[in-house]
Amino acid sequence: MDDYLASLRDLDVINETLMDAKTEDAGFNVISRRDSGGKTKKVEMYTSSGIGTCIRDAETGEYYNEKVGSKDEDLYFKISLSTGECTSKNNSSAMYFQSPAHYMSCMKSTVSPANIARWEARRDARIAELKKPKPTVRGAQIAVIE
Repeated sequence: MDDYLASLRDLDVINETLMDAKTEDAGFNVISRRDSGGKTKKVEMYTSSGIGTCIRDAETGEYYNEKVGSKDEDLYFKISLSTGECTSKNNSSAMYFQSPAHYMSCMKSTVSPANIARWEARRDARIAELKKPKPTVRGAQIAVIE
């Protein structure tokens, strides 16, 4: 029994250390949401920083190669949390989700079918654009300025 209690104390120390590390993260936030039963739950979220920085997954905190402010934003479901709950050190409220379904699940919210369809059309158009062959000159890629 003493070993069990010691392991629980060790887990508490590990969890406290992990939370300390997360709070040092400039994009980390803890917000509150009500679940379907009406209970308030804490949700850990990550915001992306300003234009030109890497897009960050709002749920996992993973950084992607795509940049904030680029056309590649259309690959993600972007929201701006305007409730005043975001207290991240990067002063951002912009969050990028893999899809509206991820947003709805994580944020305990709904998105209208019309908004989902608009996002899917924008995402699909960007994917199609990315699949187009790049212009070449003697086999070398050139930059296309739009």
